[in-house]
Amino acid sequence: MDREEVLHLYDTYSDDVYRLAYSFFLNPHDAEDAVQEVFLRLMSRNLTLMPDKEQALLARITANYCKDCLRKNKRSANITEADDCRIVSGDSAEKLELQELLKELPPIYRAVLYLHYYVGYKPAEIAKILTITPSGVFMRLSRARKLLKTKLGDENIANK
Repeated sequence: MDREEVLHLYDTYSDDVYRLAYSFFLNPHDAEDAVQEVFLRLMSRNLTLMPDKEQALLARITANYCKDCLRKNKRSANITEADDCRIVSGDSAEKLELQELLKELPPIYRAVLYLHYYVGYKPAEIAKILTITPSGVFMRLSRARKLLKTKLGDENIANK
């Protein structure tokens, strides 16, 4: 893949890659490292991209990189006090509360929530990206919603 293509993809999708990596690490520095590593890997491989599939490929590379880092304990998933990054965009009190609740979820749940609700992938697409079964995606979405519901109390959670 030539440099021009990678730069174009970086300009277009670097924020999405960052948010997905942040949903795994909950650390802005590790997420920035992940963005750099994902695009370096993309540049070093001889890939032919299919039109309209770039975002899915980048999401898969990002998810695999993040899972590898967490598995090898190379990265820390600790939340820092000075952390001002947002998985959920906007500043309303409700969104800030949701941001804090998402930080408390395990990375496997944050990733599927991010890919489903923020990016808009269907469960079958998320299954391919995260290399799990579609039923695994449904299970993780269900468990994540239950965890959020118990943390929020009796408030209604959208059950999509």
